[in-house]
Amino acid sequence: MRFYKILLIAFLPFQSLGQSIDSLQVKLDSLSSLFKQIREETSYSKRDSLNNIFYSGFKNLLKHDESFEFSFDSIRFGKLKSPDGALKVYTWNTPQPAGYQKYYGFMQYKLPSGKVKLIELKDSRKEIKDPRNEQLDASKWMAALYYQLIQFSRGNKNVYILLGFDYNNLFTSKKIIEVVTFDNNGNPLFGLPVFNVDGKYHLSRIVFEFNARVSMVLRYIEDSKVIVFDHLSPSSSEFIGDLQYYGPDGSFDGFKQENSEWIYVRDLDLRNPRRERPKPVDAPVEIKEPGFLYKSNLFGK
Repeated sequence: MRFYKILLIAFLPFQSLGQSIDSLQVKLDSLSSLFKQIREETSYSKRDSLNNIFYSGFKNLLKHDESFEFSFDSIRFGKLKSPDGALKVYTWNTPQPAGYQKYYGFMQYKLPSGKVKLIELKDSRKEIKDPRNEQLDASKWMAALYYQLIQFSRGNKNVYILLGFDYNNLFTSKKIIEVVTFDNNGNPLFGLPVFNVDGKYHLSRIVFEFNARVSMVLRYIEDSKVIVFDHLSPSSSEFIGDLQYYGPDGSFDGFKQENSEWIYVRDLDLRNPRRERPKPVDAPVEIKEPGFLYKSNLFGK
């Protein structure tokens, strides 16, 4: 009986957009319980059904400007807020058969008027042919679970960088450096050519793909204004370009902010001064281009 009560509350529409905080909190509590059930459910079909209910209820909640002030700490999914207080991002996933994933996301963007615009993100990874260069809207989202948000200025506008993770499939995982800007109406544009690689390439986003059984560092260091990441190399020179054989080789590269660009920097020194620098592990002697410039040949992706 408790299960059906939770579903009923999650489906109930609000009678007006001026509901009290107490009313919104009741709905949030029911959504929190529902999301916990999603995480505990082992059946793919039942989990997807529960997620559809959660998605609808969460969307209804986010339509209320008051929800922008909610922390959503009781729901264990990705949630980020920009330093300027204008942007909030929510992402989560549901596992699918054969190692695949479905991703879901919303953004709330506070307009200069004080109104909050709700943006639905639609997972369109299969439709994106040139992920390094394409500029995308919310209906064609290169989906990921975002875990860090960076803000910088370009001209008179704030630009946001999102670091994210994509489980991808059984063979490879991905990490993504995404760039988001907003027009005067609060519509997002994903992708901006701010990543300068040796002066030869100006990329709109960075996508790392690597063996699904290894982990990769990708994080922003505020003090030095650098996005740091593991340098990825294949386990043997014969696998150059075959990204299911790529993994960290013990060295680090990065993108360092210089004005409104992010400049690719090789071979960052992040070691403890008292420790000897690690040697690359099973890496080819020479790799002419960074791993994120290679395109996966796995399943034609």
